[in-house]
Amino acid sequence: MLTLFGNLESGNVHKVQAILYRIEVAYRRVDVVQAAGHPRTEKFLALNPMGKVPAVRLDDGDVITESGALLYWFGRGTELWPADERARTEVLRWMCFEQYSHEPALAVMRYLRHFAPASEDNDRRVRELAPRAHQALHVMNARLASSAFLAADSCTLADLALYPYTRWSDQAGIDLTAYEHVRRWLERVEAQPRFLAPGVEGATEVVSFDDYFE
Repeated sequence: MLTLFGNLESGNVHKVQAILYRIEVAYRRVDVVQAAGHPRTEKFLALNPMGKVPAVRLDDGDVITESGALLYWFGRGTELWPADERARTEVLRWMCFEQYSHEPALAVMRYLRHFAPASEDNDRRVRELAPRAHQALHVMNARLASSAFLAADSCTLADLALYPYTRWSDQAGIDLTAYEHVRRWLERVEAQPRFLAPGVEGATEVVSFDDYFE
């Protein structure tokens, strides 16, 4: 069975769970916890030298890593990956925006507020990142004022990529009240077929890190 390595608290892992659940591919999940140091262990680094989640081991033993690459791999041939080359370019543009402008602010703020030890330095970093988070949301809001979805007229991989950390904006300390079009977009994504909410288990089997690598 296909194996996904990652935990339910990760938005990047959620992206992979979302696509696998959407296309009805059964998988097991190995619970790889960053706080426990799992991604930096010798056994995990042998699987993914980048030392990050998500990672997926295919049925043939091949391993694919990075959430954007995994969204592409499993989204090919579905309505989430447009047939038109210009539309595909737009999907990739928004996925790059997520990785370089959106996630580095919202995901890091969420981590510092909810998972990192409380400290004045972490509070300062959250304050410094807040303008970048609001700028990313402003860009999304402006786009969604004239489009139901980010990259095309229908939901694509770009929407799955940008969904989890936007939905968790409150955990980053960001209020979405001023971003009306973003809020409506979140509802449209959540109305998609076989939608899987962040933090909800989509795997048919869950294995602990120690049990898998024993």
